[in-house]
Amino acid sequence: MLYARDRRAPAPSHSRLQLHAVDFANLPALPPVDDVYITLGTTIAAAGSQSAFRAVDHDAVLATARAARAAGATRCGVVTAMGANAQSRIFYNRVKGEVERDLQGLGFATLVIARPSLMMGERQALQQAARPAESLSIQLFKWLDPLIPANYRARPGADVGRALVHAVQSGPAGLQVLSGRALQPR
Repeated sequence: MLYARDRRAPAPSHSRLQLHAVDFANLPALPPVDDVYITLGTTIAAAGSQSAFRAVDHDAVLATARAARAAGATRCGVVTAMGANAQSRIFYNRVKGEVERDLQGLGFATLVIARPSLMMGERQALQQAARPAESLSIQLFKWLDPLIPANYRARPGADVGRALVHAVQSGPAGLQVLSGRALQPR
């Protein structure tokens, strides 16, 4: 069985998938789980402030990981961002680095961190507002893709997800960091 939690009321699309809308500040106990995949994130603009951004990209991610550990998860896959660094002067990169650091302290036997450059995907299907600058960047990235070094190429979310699942399920125990090159289709 696959359980998924989101900040919005979901629409189930498969009989073996159970979706739950949840308040991450008051996360309920999870059913027993083996693995946890966390792809939760926002932008500072969408969140409305740096503190609201941190509440999602750090606090909600950690709350989910802690709940999964308490429910028996030994393996964790998480999407952060290229440039994640807890010491960064750039707020976005610093928060992503802090969540990576804090996840390492939770005791997962396997922790896989995916650090994509720019993620491409259908925002409207996720009930997200249009991001004009991001849309322009994605079009530019698509056109320039063959010229861009592999670690910096924009990746569809599905590619990132497949690489993350593969690394969690068949990679070695311990910490693995997947850069842009490792997130491309095999």
